[in-house]
Amino acid sequence: MNNSFFSNFYLLTKLTTTLILFFAVLFLGYLLVKSYKVNNEESYIITIDDKINALSQSIENYSQKLISINQKVSSNEKSLTLLNETLDNNLVDAKFDELLKKNQSLQGQITNLGNLINSSENRIIKYNENKGVNSTVSNLINLIELKYENGSNINAELLLLQNQIHDDSKNAYLEKLFILSDQKFIGMVNLQNQFERLMREYLNDYYKKKNNNLFINYLINFFYIEPNHNSNLKNETLKRFSVIKNKLYEKDIKISLEYLSLIDDSDIYFNSWIEEAKNYIEFNVNMSFFYNS
Repeated sequence: MNNSFFSNFYLLTKLTTTLILFFAVLFLGYLLVKSYKVNNEESYIITIDDKINALSQSIENYSQKLISINQKVSSNEKSLTLLNETLDNNLVDAKFDELLKKNQSLQGQITNLGNLINSSENRIIKYNENKGVNSTVSNLINLIELKYENGSNINAELLLLQNQIHDDSKNAYLEKLFILSDQKFIGMVNLQNQFERLMREYLNDYYKKKNNNLFINYLINFFYIEPNHNSNLKNETLKRFSVIKNKLYEKDIKISLEYLSLIDDSDIYFNSWIEEAKNYIEFNVNMSFFYNS
């Protein structure tokens, strides 16, 4: 019996010791885990603080760079202002004159385009109001005139017109129109621009011949002379060129040619231009025979 008691007591003691050790191990494990979490949180906080400090430092560096850039921009602006103030007045005047001439040229082109648009609209209105003209023929005539005036090929449209016209008396005019189409009119805009260029060349040579001053003749090489229709011209040649130019932009080519014939040596300077102008007049004369077809 004593042996049984000691045996049971020994087992109980051993079991108790084992449980105590087990719970001691669990408690130490808990303390270790908790200590690890605290250390991690402190490390994470320290890392964030370091990043915030680095970011703040970067922002401060960029601010310093921005201030430096602003100072350089301000310095450049002052330099540009000083440079502008020291520019030579003659150079500024020359640039201004150049810009003024370009502006006048652009205004002339705008006026020219406006005249073309008005002319096209007037032709459309004129043909729409003409009740005696067949609508198909009227549209063809309108298209042919517009394309020819723009310097485009009109052979296809002339063939259509030929199929619509059953009057043999018009065949001769059609044949002449085909010939004029093959000669390829340069177009109204080019006709006007070409005249401007030839007129300037003529007037430059004209004043060189009239003037014996070498300095003025030298300056003429860098400028061009042209009539101003808004001023009272005393020179007869300039007056005639002014009329020619105005009539040309009104598309009154016949009057332009008449006045051009009054200018000395015009057939030498304006030879090719005169041929184009005559073709344009002849085209309109031949087209006029189809208005009441």
